[in-house]
Amino acid sequence: MKKLFKKQTTVMMVIAIVLSFVLGICGVIGAFYAFPGLMPPSLREKGRTDTQVIHSMQRTKEVSLLRLGVTGIISRENKSHFFSMEIPGSERAQFIQYTFDAKLGFEGKDVVIKEAGDNTFDVAIPEFKFIGYDHPEYRVVVAQNGALSFGTQQIDTLDMVNNILTDKAKKEYVDSNRDILEEQAKSFYTSIVQSVSPDTKLNFTFQQAEGD
Repeated sequence: MKKLFKKQTTVMMVIAIVLSFVLGICGVIGAFYAFPGLMPPSLREKGRTDTQVIHSMQRTKEVSLLRLGVTGIISRENKSHFFSMEIPGSERAQFIQYTFDAKLGFEGKDVVIKEAGDNTFDVAIPEFKFIGYDHPEYRVVVAQNGALSFGTQQIDTLDMVNNILTDKAKKEYVDSNRDILEEQAKSFYTSIVQSVSPDTKLNFTFQQAEGD
Protein backbone atom coordinates (compact mmCIF):
# COMPACT_ATOMS: atom_id res chain seq x y z
CA MET A 1 0.00 0.00 0.00
CA LYS A 2 2.83 2.35 0.86
CA LYS A 3 4.55 1.56 -2.45
CA LEU A 4 1.35 2.30 -4.37
CA PHE A 5 0.87 5.59 -2.51
CA LYS A 6 4.50 6.52 -3.08
CA LYS A 7 4.18 5.70 -6.80
CA GLN A 8 1.01 7.81 -7.12
CA THR A 9 2.72 10.70 -5.33
CA THR A 10 5.67 10.53 -7.73
CA VAL A 11 3.35 10.52 -10.77
CA MET A 12 1.44 13.50 -9.40
CA MET A 13 4.68 15.40 -8.84
CA VAL A 14 5.87 14.68 -12.41
CA ILE A 15 2.50 15.79 -13.79
CA ALA A 16 2.63 18.97 -11.70
CA ILE A 17 6.15 19.77 -12.91
CA VAL A 18 5.19 19.19 -16.55
CA LEU A 19 2.08 21.34 -16.20
CA SER A 20 4.10 24.11 -14.52
CA PHE A 21 6.65 23.98 -17.35
CA VAL A 22 3.95 24.11 -20.05
CA LEU A 23 2.13 26.95 -18.32
CA GLY A 24 5.44 28.80 -17.94
CA ILE A 25 6.22 28.43 -21.67
CA CYS A 26 2.72 29.65 -22.58
CA GLY A 27 3.15 32.61 -20.26
CA VAL A 28 6.49 33.56 -21.82
CA ILE A 29 5.10 33.27 -25.37
CA GLY A 30 2.11 35.38 -24.39
CA ALA A 31 4.40 38.02 -22.93
CA PHE A 32 6.48 38.10 -26.15
CA TYR A 33 3.33 38.61 -28.23
CA ALA A 34 2.06 41.33 -25.94
CA PHE A 35 5.46 43.03 -25.59
CA PRO A 36 7.65 42.21 -28.66
CA GLY A 37 10.50 44.29 -27.23
CA LEU A 38 11.03 41.69 -24.50
CA MET A 39 11.93 39.00 -27.04
CA PRO A 40 15.69 38.27 -27.20
CA PRO A 41 17.37 39.31 -30.48
CA SER A 42 18.24 35.68 -31.24
CA LEU A 43 14.53 34.75 -31.31
CA ARG A 44 13.31 37.67 -33.35
CA GLU A 45 12.46 37.32 -37.03
CA LYS A 46 15.46 37.98 -39.22
CA GLY A 47 15.23 40.55 -41.99
CA ARG A 48 15.27 44.26 -42.70
CA THR A 49 12.40 46.58 -41.88
CA ASP A 50 11.92 49.71 -43.96
CA THR A 51 9.14 52.08 -42.94
CA GLN A 52 8.32 55.07 -45.09
CA VAL A 53 5.73 57.78 -44.59
CA ILE A 54 4.59 60.11 -47.36
CA HIS A 55 4.19 63.53 -45.76
CA SER A 56 2.91 65.44 -48.78
CA MET A 57 2.16 65.12 -52.46
CA GLN A 58 2.39 67.91 -55.03
CA ARG A 59 1.53 67.87 -58.72
CA THR A 60 4.23 69.39 -60.92
CA LYS A 61 4.08 70.58 -64.55
CA GLU A 62 7.74 70.58 -65.45
CA VAL A 63 8.56 70.44 -69.15
CA SER A 64 11.67 68.41 -69.98
CA LEU A 65 13.28 69.65 -73.18
CA LEU A 66 16.69 68.04 -73.17
CA ARG A 67 18.27 64.87 -71.80
CA LEU A 68 22.05 64.77 -71.39
CA GLY A 69 24.10 61.63 -71.00
CA VAL A 70 26.76 62.69 -68.49
CA THR A 71 29.94 60.75 -67.71
CA GLY A 72 32.85 61.96 -65.62
CA ILE A 73 35.47 61.21 -62.99
CA ILE A 74 35.95 63.02 -59.70
CA SER A 75 38.91 62.64 -57.38
CA ARG A 76 39.83 63.55 -53.84
CA GLU A 77 43.12 63.35 -51.95
CA ASN A 78 43.89 63.63 -48.25
CA LYS A 79 47.36 63.99 -46.76
CA SER A 80 48.84 64.26 -43.29
CA HIS A 81 51.14 67.10 -42.28
CA PHE A 82 53.72 67.65 -39.59
CA PHE A 83 53.32 71.34 -38.81
CA SER A 84 53.34 72.79 -42.36
CA MET A 85 55.29 69.93 -43.96
CA GLU A 86 53.57 67.17 -45.87
CA ILE A 87 54.43 63.68 -44.65
CA PRO A 88 55.61 61.55 -47.60
CA GLY A 89 53.63 58.35 -48.08
CA SER A 90 50.67 59.58 -46.00
CA GLU A 91 48.38 60.31 -48.95
CA ARG A 92 44.98 58.75 -49.56
CA ALA A 93 43.42 59.18 -53.00
CA GLN A 94 40.17 58.03 -54.54
CA PHE A 95 38.79 58.33 -58.06
CA ILE A 96 35.07 57.80 -58.74
CA GLN A 97 33.55 57.38 -62.19
CA TYR A 98 29.93 58.48 -62.53
CA THR A 99 27.26 58.41 -65.21
CA PHE A 100 23.68 59.70 -65.25
CA ASP A 101 21.07 61.19 -67.59
CA ALA A 102 20.44 64.85 -66.75
CA LYS A 103 17.07 66.42 -67.59
CA LEU A 104 16.85 70.12 -68.41
CA GLY A 105 13.70 72.16 -68.99
CA PHE A 106 11.42 74.68 -67.29
CA GLU A 107 8.35 75.02 -65.12
CA GLY A 108 5.37 74.74 -67.47
CA LYS A 109 2.92 76.50 -65.14
CA ASP A 110 5.04 79.66 -65.27
CA VAL A 111 4.76 80.09 -69.05
CA VAL A 112 2.82 83.22 -69.98
CA ILE A 113 1.00 83.42 -73.33
CA LYS A 114 -0.58 86.70 -74.40
CA GLU A 115 -2.45 87.61 -77.55
CA ALA A 116 -0.53 90.19 -79.60
CA GLY A 117 -3.16 90.70 -82.31
CA ASP A 118 -3.25 89.72 -85.98
CA ASN A 119 -3.22 85.98 -85.17
CA THR A 120 0.00 86.38 -83.22
CA PHE A 121 0.83 85.44 -79.63
CA ASP A 122 3.69 86.35 -77.30
CA VAL A 123 5.08 83.39 -75.37
CA ALA A 124 7.23 84.13 -72.29
CA ILE A 125 9.32 81.12 -71.26
CA PRO A 126 10.51 81.06 -67.61
CA GLU A 127 14.09 80.45 -66.53
CA PHE A 128 15.54 77.14 -67.66
CA LYS A 129 16.57 74.79 -64.87
CA PHE A 130 17.97 71.38 -63.98
CA ILE A 131 14.84 69.24 -63.52
CA GLY A 132 16.39 65.98 -62.36
CA TYR A 133 18.35 62.91 -63.39
CA ASP A 134 17.86 59.22 -64.18
CA HIS A 135 19.96 56.04 -64.17
CA PRO A 136 22.77 57.17 -61.84
CA GLU A 137 25.78 54.86 -61.55
CA TYR A 138 28.87 55.42 -59.39
CA ARG A 139 31.92 53.24 -58.87
CA VAL A 140 35.36 53.62 -57.37
CA VAL A 141 37.87 53.05 -60.19
CA VAL A 142 41.06 53.81 -58.25
CA ALA A 143 41.85 53.88 -54.52
CA GLN A 144 45.39 54.62 -53.41
CA ASN A 145 46.72 54.46 -49.86
CA GLY A 146 50.32 55.35 -49.04
CA ALA A 147 52.47 53.29 -46.71
CA LEU A 148 51.96 55.84 -43.91
CA SER A 149 48.31 56.62 -44.66
CA PHE A 150 47.00 54.91 -41.49
CA GLY A 151 47.02 58.29 -39.75
CA THR A 152 45.38 60.16 -42.62
CA GLN A 153 41.67 60.97 -42.60
CA GLN A 154 39.53 58.47 -44.51
CA ILE A 155 37.90 59.67 -47.75
CA ASP A 156 34.10 59.82 -47.56
CA THR A 157 32.83 58.24 -50.80
CA LEU A 158 29.22 59.25 -50.13
CA ASP A 159 30.26 62.87 -49.63
CA MET A 160 32.10 62.79 -52.96
CA VAL A 161 29.01 61.46 -54.74
CA ASN A 162 26.78 64.09 -53.10
CA ASN A 163 29.08 66.82 -54.39
CA ILE A 164 28.81 65.77 -58.04
CA LEU A 165 25.55 67.66 -58.59
CA THR A 166 26.11 70.96 -56.84
CA ASP A 167 24.05 74.04 -57.64
CA LYS A 168 27.02 75.36 -59.60
CA ALA A 169 27.22 72.17 -61.70
CA LYS A 170 23.48 72.26 -62.43
CA LYS A 171 23.73 75.89 -63.57
CA GLU A 172 26.65 75.05 -65.84
CA TYR A 173 24.64 72.28 -67.52
CA VAL A 174 21.85 74.78 -68.22
CA ASP A 175 24.11 77.63 -69.35
CA SER A 176 26.16 75.49 -71.71
CA ASN A 177 23.00 74.21 -73.43
CA ARG A 178 20.92 77.40 -73.44
CA ASP A 179 20.81 77.77 -77.25
CA ILE A 180 19.52 74.21 -77.68
CA LEU A 181 16.98 74.69 -74.89
CA GLU A 182 15.60 77.83 -76.53
CA GLU A 183 15.25 76.07 -79.87
CA GLN A 184 13.57 73.11 -78.21
CA ALA A 185 11.12 75.38 -76.37
CA LYS A 186 10.21 77.15 -79.61
CA SER A 187 9.72 73.86 -81.40
CA PHE A 188 7.65 72.45 -78.51
CA TYR A 189 5.05 75.25 -78.48
CA THR A 190 5.09 75.90 -82.22
CA SER A 191 4.29 72.27 -83.02
CA ILE A 192 1.37 72.32 -80.56
CA VAL A 193 -0.14 75.58 -81.81
CA GLN A 194 0.38 74.99 -85.52
CA SER A 195 -1.16 71.51 -85.31
CA VAL A 196 -4.42 73.34 -84.50
CA SER A 197 -3.88 76.65 -86.34
CA PRO A 198 -1.08 76.51 -88.95
CA ASP A 199 -1.26 80.28 -89.65
CA THR A 200 -0.70 81.34 -86.04
CA LYS A 201 2.62 83.07 -85.29
CA LEU A 202 4.45 82.94 -81.98
CA ASN A 203 6.95 85.43 -80.58
CA PHE A 204 9.20 84.03 -77.85
CA THR A 205 11.00 85.70 -74.95
CA PHE A 206 13.20 83.83 -72.46
CA GLN A 207 13.75 84.75 -68.84
CA GLN A 208 17.38 84.80 -67.72
CA ALA A 209 18.59 83.90 -64.27
CA GLU A 210 19.67 86.83 -62.12
CA GLY A 211 23.34 87.58 -62.55
CA ASP A 212 23.56 86.12 -66.08
